[in-house]
Formats: sequence, C-alpha cells, structure tokens
Amino acid sequence: MAGERMKKERDFFLNLLGDNNDAMLKKAGETIVNVGQPGDLTYLLKSGTARIELFGGRHVVEVGPGDFIGLMGSIDGRDYEDTTVAVTDCELIPIDHKRAEYLFREHPTFGFHIMKVIIDRFYYVMGLLKDYCAEADALAGKEK
Repeated sequence: MAGERMKKERDFFLNLLGDNNDAMLKKAGETIVNVGQPGDLTYLLKSGTARIELFGGRHVVEVGPGDFIGLMGSIDGRDYEDTTVAVTDCELIPIDHKRAEYLFREHPTFGFHIMKVIIDRFYYVMGLLKDYCAEADALAGKEK
C-alpha cells in the first residue's frame, strides 16, 4: 500500500516538473554528483537508472524515475555526501534553491514527499549502521 502511494507521488512530481525545458542528460557511466562537490542542486530523475554510492562505494543503491539525487543540495547547500553515477542514460530535472522554495510553498505535498524520501534513506543508513555494529560486536566477542 505504501509503495503504491510513493509511486503515485513520484508520478505526480514527474508530471509537475517533467515538462521543463531545462532537463539535462547524462550518459551511462557519467557522474551526476560527486562526493565533496558543492551541493547546489537536487535532481529529479525523469528517466533512466542511477547508482548512489555510499561510504566510498561500499554500499550502493539504485534509483529510477521519480527519485531524487543530491537530495539536500537545493535545501541546505552542503557539499554532496555521496557520488551518483548514471547506470543508463538519464534525463534529470535540476531543482535549485529557488525552485525548491516554490515547490515547498505552492505544492505542500512536495515537502511531505521529500520528508518521506529522507526518512526512507535515514532508515536505510540506520540499517547499515546496525549491521556494522552487530559485526563489530561479533568480532569483539571472538577476540576475548
């Protein structure tokens, strides 16, 4: 049920932003955002598949149409914390700070959708942390 709702929301934002003439293309293998690069944009992935490489590539998440890349870029402008590479040719819609403010103000569901995406990613990273802690505990127990 929740998956269907997220799909509808993604479709809504693809329709809301999908007709923009400022879409950019990245070929398969090209970097979309790079860790340490100034995070001035968030991208809505209109088409294609991309790979988010977390923790120096130790963990990888694939995203598709309707997903966001460089999520915090247009919100707080911090440097990107991950590298994202196009797996297939990708069409991306850039969202700068001004556009993000407009979307938050004029389309409140955009804010809720962004919060859901952030929460999903938070729980994903928390799962990785739990696995890491369990492995560290197991190793510590073996050493005693």
